[in-house]
Amino acid sequence: MEFQFDFSGGAPVMKRYIAAATNTVVGRPYTKTVDGGVGVVLGTTTAAVDFIGVNVDAPGTYAAGQSADGSDNAKYVTIITNPLAVYKARLSGGSTDGTALTARTVTTASTDGLAITHSGYNSSSPEMDEGIAWGLTGANARVARSQTTTADGTTTVILAFPRDIAVGDTFAIVPIAPTRSITAQFTTNVTEIDASAAISGDATVVVVEMILNDAAHNGVRESYALIQFCDSLFGATIT
Repeated sequence: MEFQFDFSGGAPVMKRYIAAATNTVVGRPYTKTVDGGVGVVLGTTTAAVDFIGVNVDAPGTYAAGQSADGSDNAKYVTIITNPLAVYKARLSGGSTDGTALTARTVTTASTDGLAITHSGYNSSSPEMDEGIAWGLTGANARVARSQTTTADGTTTVILAFPRDIAVGDTFAIVPIAPTRSITAQFTTNVTEIDASAAISGDATVVVVEMILNDAAHNGVRESYALIQFCDSLFGATIT
């Protein structure tokens, strides 16, 4: 994930800390260590309690022992620490970074714009309710609506799409939506959101806005959520 902006209007504030774990990936959340720890620790796919920030460099391999040549054996990581920072996270179609979202093809037309009928897909397993559906192709391309009902073969939206939904149109369906507070399911590297997994209503992150592209703009690989972490160590929300 990447820093996008700060709600205060400021630039990224970066601090260096000793890393308590091996990491070769940039753009991962870091959190406060537990008592007895040696430094900042990596956030997990579902937890970012006492969030510190996102790293802009990778510390490498952690080693607790002394270096043979007497050099500093600590590994340091540079982290953006702004409590009001907003980060851009790609929407992944699976638990692995870079996985494409699945395009759902309409099999029955909807003349009222309220129902996306998709044979062979159950949008309630995993649960996509309260998330977003948007057009990849067809008359509603790049138009997004919040889902109100999910089922095997059908996803229903509460606000109609502006134009009829035709057989052969394709849509992307994900379990998050702007202004929702969620416990995001991150990918294995904790740099993207696994949009194929059900997401609970806890408040690990808040979805500030979403960038949802159509098929012409590679929407299955280039769609994003802009998120803010709720439990900031430096934002007076220590738990």
